[in-house]
Amino acid sequence: MNEQRFTFSTARFHKSSVLQNQERTEETQRPRKAGNRVCWQITVTALGILCFFRLVSVAVMVINIFQYSQEKHELQETLSNLHHNYSTMQNDINLKEEMLRDMSTEYSAVNHFLDFLNREKNRCYNKTKTVLDSSQHSGRGVEMHWFCYGIKCYYFIMDRKTWSGCTQTCQNFSLPLLTIDDEDELMFLHLLVTPDSYWIGLSYDNKKSDWTWIDNNPSKLLQGKQRDNLEDFGNVLWNLT
Repeated sequence: MNEQRFTFSTARFHKSSVLQNQERTEETQRPRKAGNRVCWQITVTALGILCFFRLVSVAVMVINIFQYSQEKHELQETLSNLHHNYSTMQNDINLKEEMLRDMSTEYSAVNHFLDFLNREKNRCYNKTKTVLDSSQHSGRGVEMHWFCYGIKCYYFIMDRKTWSGCTQTCQNFSLPLLTIDDEDELMFLHLLVTPDSYWIGLSYDNKKSDWTWIDNNPSKLLQGKQRDNLEDFGNVLWNLT
């Protein structure tokens, strides 16, 4: 009987010791599991924050790349427009330079033609220079040049007088003062007489406000023109009454 008690007590004691060891093991493992869980949470949080910042960085880079691409496209378009404008301006400059060269050539040709006319005028003056004997009227001779244009012959009397005096001089030689009703003839005479001045048979009546030739015919070239606006007549002079 005593042996059974002892055995039972020993078994009971052994069993209780095993239970105590298990409880101690569980108690030591619980803090380890809690510590591992905290470390894992910290790691996950850190990784999440890191991933968030990386995503933000990637988003910023994408936005910057998009803006850079857009600005690059705008700059390329602006550069293309500048090249186009430069090309257009260069073409305009080349065209104007070509026009200027053409105008210079035409101007040179006109100058040569004017020089030719002046030489011809001087040659004609030298060949056609005569002295009219007007001693019966004025007591002296009058120098005169003449030449023909078409069916007309023109006499340039080199005598400085008023319009009335020139009219009288022409009448003394049975010559009328010049009348002009043709624009081509006017331009020809304008080139011929420059830079001298000569009277013609034109009169302006202030009372009638009208232009008439010495033969009392109205002037077709001067219809509607004022007496102070006769640029077309150049160096020819008229009578003002």
